[in-house]
Amino acid sequence: KKQINFYNDNGFIILKNYYKKAMIDSIKLECLGITNNKIKKYYKIYEPENNKKIRSVLNIHEKDVFQKLINKNLVEIGNSLLGGQIYIHQSRINFKLNSSSNGWNWHSDFETWFSQDGMQQMRCFTCMIAVDDNTKSNGALVVIPKSHKTFISCPKNGGINSEDEFAEQTEGVPNKHYINKILEKYKTKPKLLEINSGDLVLFDCNLLHYSGENKTNESRTNIYFVLNSIENKLNNPNRPLEMANNNPKTL
Repeated sequence: KKQINFYNDNGFIILKNYYKKAMIDSIKLECLGITNNKIKKYYKIYEPENNKKIRSVLNIHEKDVFQKLINKNLVEIGNSLLGGQIYIHQSRINFKLNSSSNGWNWHSDFETWFSQDGMQQMRCFTCMIAVDDNTKSNGALVVIPKSHKTFISCPKNGGINSEDEFAEQTEGVPNKHYINKILEKYKTKPKLLEINSGDLVLFDCNLLHYSGENKTNESRTNIYFVLNSIENKLNNPNRPLEMANNNPKTL
């Protein structure tokens, strides 16, 4: 009850040591195979300034090695938070392989999912699994608590390439004026989420967040499952199925 209240009030929650080390170790092996190109069966997005360095891998929930991360308890949490049955809207690995890897600008996921995918309601949240320790130096997630309570619509230029935009988001990025208004409105400040390997973070689809670049020589890898209400199906998504699942299967 306290955890649900904290999530509803702040838009995120950290569940420490959610996954056992043995499971995370098996995931690390698969991730290593992806980044050294020994495993080629994935939909890959590359860094905007380096088309040989992997930035993200999409649609991972259909692979057996990652399916085991979506356990019964996680599904029950999703059903509770979203008030009914759920499905996976998007799944991915975000890599920051070393100091030449970029971060992500301030944004709310829902702003993109609403404008690009036709998601109508904010009945959606992201599960972020730390494969590696997340620190300030390697680009840990920064969130603005309570910002999920206000929707910010951003200007659209149109004509964007989905893969280019995924590699380096330029639309759906609020300017400093709107960020400061949110901070003032809720009397809050950005919070750095430094977490350990095996920790799980749940955050609301409308929560403002960003992550900086990796300034170390060690990799920082996180896995993301976006859980959406089965009643919140997409309206004519403009992006590929791997980015916006329009063929939902109830978990």
